[in-house]
Amino acid sequence: MATLIGFDNRVFAQYVCYSTLLVLQSLAIALLVIRSRVKRKIFSFPEDCSQYIVGKHHLRPTADDAQIERLRRCHLNNLENIFPFVTIGLFYVLTGPDPESASLYFRTFLLSRVIHNVALIRGLPQPTRTFSFLVGVLITCLMALPVLRQGVL
Repeated sequence: MATLIGFDNRVFAQYVCYSTLLVLQSLAIALLVIRSRVKRKIFSFPEDCSQYIVGKHHLRPTADDAQIERLRRCHLNNLENIFPFVTIGLFYVLTGPDPESASLYFRTFLLSRVIHNVALIRGLPQPTRTFSFLVGVLITCLMALPVLRQGVL
């Protein structure tokens, strides 16, 4: 019999794969923030600005670039949403869920985060971003239900 925590458990293997993709996506957004700041020479802190001279003056810190703010908020939103998914997802795996349902939850959450990121970065019209956010929250809550049913207070 397969253990719940091990790669011989299909649900756990999928959970690890999708969670890893989500974390890598978040890291990619963080790298886009850095790349965008360097490319545009827009930094938040004086020590970062001191590396660049424009004319005879060093750059000044600023936090009002719309594109950088979109990327930064996208990264923050990923951190706020991926952490609960990864945490509750692991607990969900421990409930021994149906592999097809688990796979659907994991794929749907990943897709919702990709759509949310694209919508936020590209400025797609609402309700694209809201809908994709709510789908992700719904998936996390649906995974939490069997965890709470099997848990003990």
